Amino acid sequence: MMDVSEITACVCDYGTFLDLAARLGETYKKVYFYSPFETEYQDVKKCVIGTGLPNVTRCDDYMDPEIVAECDLYIFPDIAFQGHQKLLRSLGKAVWGSMGASDLELYRTRFLDMLEEVGLPVAPSKTVVGLTALEKVLRSEKDRWIKVNRFRANTETFYHQDWEHSIPQMSYMRDEFGGVSEKIVFIVQEPIPDAVEVGYDGFSIDGKYPGKSFQGYELKNELYLGSWLESDEMPEMVIRVNEAIAPVLKKLGYRNFIASEIRDEFFIDITPRHAGQTQEHLQRTMTNLPEVIWGGANGVLLEPEFSHKFAAEATLHYTACDEDWKVLRVSEEAKQWVRLTGYCQDGDLYHFPPGTNDEVGVVIGMGDTIEEAIDDLKDHLELLDGEPVRAEIMGFAELLETIKKAQGEGIHFTDGKIPKPASVLA
Repeated sequence: MMDVSEITACVCDYGTFLDLAARLGETYKKVYFYSPFETEYQDVKKCVIGTGLPNVTRCDDYMDPEIVAECDLYIFPDIAFQGHQKLLRSLGKAVWGSMGASDLELYRTRFLDMLEEVGLPVAPSKTVVGLTALEKVLRSEKDRWIKVNRFRANTETFYHQDWEHSIPQMSYMRDEFGGVSEKIVFIVQEPIPDAVEVGYDGFSIDGKYPGKSFQGYELKNELYLGSWLESDEMPEMVIRVNEAIAPVLKKLGYRNFIASEIRDEFFIDITPRHAGQTQEHLQRTMTNLPEVIWGGANGVLLEPEFSHKFAAEATLHYTACDEDWKVLRVSEEAKQWVRLTGYCQDGDLYHFPPGTNDEVGVVIGMGDTIEEAIDDLKDHLELLDGEPVRAEIMGFAELLETIKKAQGEGIHFTDGKIPKPASVLA
């Protein structure tokens, strides 16, 4: 294989993992970046994402024959693009991508079917088609999680306490889905109470996994705390899930990051792509990431090399008006410790187009102890003092309690002592 310093690569993404392109641009010879912008009347807010980065070149047509001829490697860290992934691989290009496994995340019904096929237990669930049928279920049942097939931009997973509390959500969905509201597919799932949620945060090459990977705990959309473990140190259910789905990944030709969410014996969600928040730190903790991606795209599993045992992440929320263009001034020192999304760059100014929520990225901390990782994150957050961003780091207290509970139940996280929340949040 070519040396990574000689590689020309193209990262195809929606802007969420733009900083992966920036990270690879530090090593590869050249990195192109593409994000969808095509509409009849083009919008500057979509066309500028990925412009101005010092080591990344935005391209508007990543399948142009001249670009294809120049690129040695194509990287698809997020969902979709599966047809082009297969085409590029058939043309002899190295491709890092999910090769159709995205459908297991987008279509909840296919995910549940896959669980049955590979012999994994399925959490009590029922499939409901249309809002009229869903209303009938929700009027008669309480305490349920409602998930939707495919159309997550229209409605995300929501918790159903009882019918009265779900009336506003149902009214919203009636308006949102309009004339096709009776064709939308929902999954109604019973909760799994008092369960410690564990997950895998690594990658897979044709159904094979590296000898060590990160495993961690997430405070949803806010915080993450992880440690790398040898494969045989992983929680029993993580090992079982990885082994069960390996043949599926192999058949697809899957070569990408992958993450999972597991509660008790139930595999509840798959993330067959680069996972936001729980894996952003890999761009810094995995020192040989460019080599791992290049090798993996060629079907060669290389063992990751990690700089630190523990990683912490916190979501950065924009605190000024988030309906307009957002602007951050980020120093060169700070930039390596924040992973930003969907921006264009002008020197040390980062511009985020309107139309997104207040989450502009994450800040990362690393260390050889839990305390060091959280303290490192707090130090990096201070590098953004004066900028309109915040992070909910007090939630690490809850994560530490979760980790302590999990270890008490035999789920390994660290051989060291888990610090008291007060000691790391002071």
